[in-house]
Amino acid sequence: MKGVTWRLWPLAVAAVIALPTQADDAFNLSHVVVTASRQEQPLADTPVRTQLLDRATIQRLHATDIRDALRVIPGIQLREIHGKTGEEVYMQGFNGDRVLILVDGMPVSATTGSTVDVSQLSALDIDHIEVIPGAASALYGSAAMGGVVNIITRQPQGNFTRLRADVGSYGERQVEQQDWPGERHLALSSGWRLGSVDTRLSGDWRQSDGYDLNDDTYSTDGYAGTKANIGVALLQRGDDGYWGLNLDHFFEDSELRRYTKGGAHGSKQEELSRWRASAELEQALAGGLWALTALHERQNDQADQLNNDASMPAGNLLRDTDYQQHKLSNQWSYTPSSWGGGLANVVMGVEWFGEQIEQHKRQISLTDSAGDNATVTPLASGLYRIDVNEVPLERRHNTEAFAQLTLPTSHWMEWSPGVRFQHDSDFGGHSSVNLAARSHIELGDWQLQWRNSIGTGYRVPNLKNRYYLFDHSINGYMVLGNAELEPEQSRSIQTSLSLTDGRRWQLELSAFHNQIRDLIEADDTGERIDQGQVAIYQYRNYARALTRGLELSTQQQLWAFLQQRLSYGFLDARDLSTDLPLINRARHHIKGMWLFDIANAWQLTLTADWQRGLYTTVNEAYQAQSPALLRWDVKGEYQFSEQFRLYGGINNLTDSVRDPGEPADRRPVYGRKPYLGVSLTF
Repeated sequence: MKGVTWRLWPLAVAAVIALPTQADDAFNLSHVVVTASRQEQPLADTPVRTQLLDRATIQRLHATDIRDALRVIPGIQLREIHGKTGEEVYMQGFNGDRVLILVDGMPVSATTGSTVDVSQLSALDIDHIEVIPGAASALYGSAAMGGVVNIITRQPQGNFTRLRADVGSYGERQVEQQDWPGERHLALSSGWRLGSVDTRLSGDWRQSDGYDLNDDTYSTDGYAGTKANIGVALLQRGDDGYWGLNLDHFFEDSELRRYTKGGAHGSKQEELSRWRASAELEQALAGGLWALTALHERQNDQADQLNNDASMPAGNLLRDTDYQQHKLSNQWSYTPSSWGGGLANVVMGVEWFGEQIEQHKRQISLTDSAGDNATVTPLASGLYRIDVNEVPLERRHNTEAFAQLTLPTSHWMEWSPGVRFQHDSDFGGHSSVNLAARSHIELGDWQLQWRNSIGTGYRVPNLKNRYYLFDHSINGYMVLGNAELEPEQSRSIQTSLSLTDGRRWQLELSAFHNQIRDLIEADDTGERIDQGQVAIYQYRNYARALTRGLELSTQQQLWAFLQQRLSYGFLDARDLSTDLPLINRARHHIKGMWLFDIANAWQLTLTADWQRGLYTTVNEAYQAQSPALLRWDVKGEYQFSEQFRLYGGINNLTDSVRDPGEPADRRPVYGRKPYLGVSLTF
């Protein structure tokens, strides 16, 4: 392939020598998944393309948060969230606003109002991850144009305790270079049975001393502080169903050192607190299954831009954003005995979703000039405190109804039509339809499956797009909401062909074509404030946009001790009105993973990630590309017993990082990090 760097030769060599020599049951298509049809079914029977990352692989990756697991899934690109400490998910050319992130089927609040920061989601107690690329299912509504990522947690069961601790270092790039280790991680999950109720208490704590690509300057590139998750789960199983309750809390206290607009030393400090309560009830009925789920989530984000000199408070800016979301879902699945030889299935349901946002700002100013809705308070120092309700309390809600039928028409073909209707409090009603088809053929020991789907997507601009003020003046930009935005609409075609023997070899080729009308993106308005130091961006609708591409992935059990997974993705994402590429999408993407089982107790895992063709600035006169990224991770572990495991590795072995002096460079901030850890289970 033209432009592939010579450093990719290990990928090419591994592909050439992929000659299976010993059978091994490495690919289990009987894994039970729930995302494709919102009910349990084997992976091989899903009506739409579904990817799965199992618990054993997540454990081998030593994932501390969901980023480490998502990084190896074909088709997923991770991008840093500007002004934040984490990353968002891109799929099929759609950014995090249009990729629905779920935990056990319920949505997660976005850090900035619409984009979920996956670094906030702990990998503790994760059973597996299910991914549906593209708008291939009518079962998921707004925010799922690019796909669905459903993080399935382990259900509490019996008495157990799992403890994990690891430490790592970035060496000279740590802000506090005299401290070792610079990164610390501790996770604990413990369960016990109280009568007929299974209970789990879990906690995950991650702390960093900060990270700096250039220690000759004051500002830092990686946060210093703490991210922590705490959770309680209750579950009672019965002969005909179960009920469960979950309470989770995430807390972040982080700091990035920055220069103020005047060039003095300052910092951006953020305290984010998110409480999440969910409940689920499932009951078997005659011929079907009824499920009721409820969610309440509240998130408070305090983001402060401060001068370090307490005697000079002018310019200090404190912002407080409160966001809430609520969801209630009532679902029923039914298997009509007279349809499709008793193999047909109907899933239908009604959902209600509501969200609200409110934002306040307090600023210390040299003058008393302020807007009409501001409260100005003179201070004894001669300065002024200005309080503004930047976003008055804004609310929206919608009601949605969905239905999907899976109907076999022969022993090798089944059809799955679906429809979804939603009525939004601000934008009225809209219907989306979808038609999927799956054909499967047995060829001796081989299984061939062909999945196709066509459908429409619809997404109303959320409260962030319309009202949120993302003020990072200290970083030289500001993003404004736009109350005049129109809903996005899409037409999607998905197809995939997979071939496997279920034991040693699996190949999948997929292609997609998405046409989007009124795509919402943050656009540079050309306006500058503060003597040209701060660029103003605002959300706007692109008249027409296109994302299309293909993905090729393969797994081989090369030998009994070695499994190989390779994938290549091509993406064309562009604004059709100008025929210019959309930014932050890599055109070419290669991933590789090699799993070595050296002995019964020894395991080694090697992963590779290469991306090229990422545009960072695009206009009629100028286009800028980020340099190609090549990242290798190596991870190993030794299991002394079923209860005791020692593990370690090196993240970003090649130390591929961005040039801090090059604005177009979107390679990773964090460089090489060796780490060492221990895991106990009893």
